[in-house]
Amino acid sequence: MKRAFQQVYKYFDRNEVEKAIEFYALFGGYTSFIDFGKPLIHNIEHILYNSEKIAANLQIQNEHLLSLFATGDRKIDSAIKKSYTHEREGYKNLQELFNQNLIKREVSREKFPQKTHPKQKLKKHLRRYRIQNKIRFQKPFLRFWYRYIYPSFDLIIQHKYDKVMEFILGDLDNFVSLTFEELSNELLLERFPEALSSGSYWDHKVEIDILLELPHNEVIVGECKWKNSKICKKTLTALQKKSAIAGFTPKLYALFSKSSFSNELLKSQDKNLLLFDLEDFKEWSEKKAYKKREKKPYSFEF
Repeated sequence: MKRAFQQVYKYFDRNEVEKAIEFYALFGGYTSFIDFGKPLIHNIEHILYNSEKIAANLQIQNEHLLSLFATGDRKIDSAIKKSYTHEREGYKNLQELFNQNLIKREVSREKFPQKTHPKQKLKKHLRRYRIQNKIRFQKPFLRFWYRYIYPSFDLIIQHKYDKVMEFILGDLDNFVSLTFEELSNELLLERFPEALSSGSYWDHKVEIDILLELPHNEVIVGECKWKNSKICKKTLTALQKKSAIAGFTPKLYALFSKSSFSNELLKSQDKNLLLFDLEDFKEWSEKKAYKKREKKPYSFEF
């Protein structure tokens, strides 16, 4: 993923990493028709105006299933049940998408609830509970296409582009946040190459953006925020609570922010806290071996 992002970032100035992340989140993997010298909105409009031609070039089947993954929680079993009357057909079509290298499986690391003693009877909802894997799109553009363009074809055919643009721009930060999470995971994994596994974590109670499993049963948990405001202490507190609910005792907590951090966090003496902002992504994107720099507090609060 780092190399794929670098192929986009090379078109931007060093201080435009935010713009590069947005372009990569929307157009990564299909950049031949993108004009990096034009604003993001211009390129989205270009895709809308040429959507029929692009759809013909994609030549992808089972598009409804891909759209469910792009617009939902990405859980495989849930999408199959929503899309198919006969599950066997759904899993057959899913395998075709895997074979075409359009998607990949993100395996759950949740452990099924265990009985505390042999005679204990689990609650009904736990007995019926199924641990679900998720999918991720191999190329960011396909997630963009099946989240916004494919479901909007009726509006596009009627040339109601303004409504589609309103739909996209109103959800843009939320959409980019998953890509930011994926890039954050890659950055953290490079910082801790000894990690045994990495990625997001989810179970029937909580979801955590990043979970790195280290040797000796140690873990690092992370939270990523792609928003136009600084991360403050309550985000760390929420992450600590989620970690406790999931049964983790993290070695480190890592926070990733588009818009930096409050002075309270920057001045924190907590040695178990790591703070990453867009400056770190500049360094990470430009160097083969990334080394974390220390964050310094602001002289005043905005």
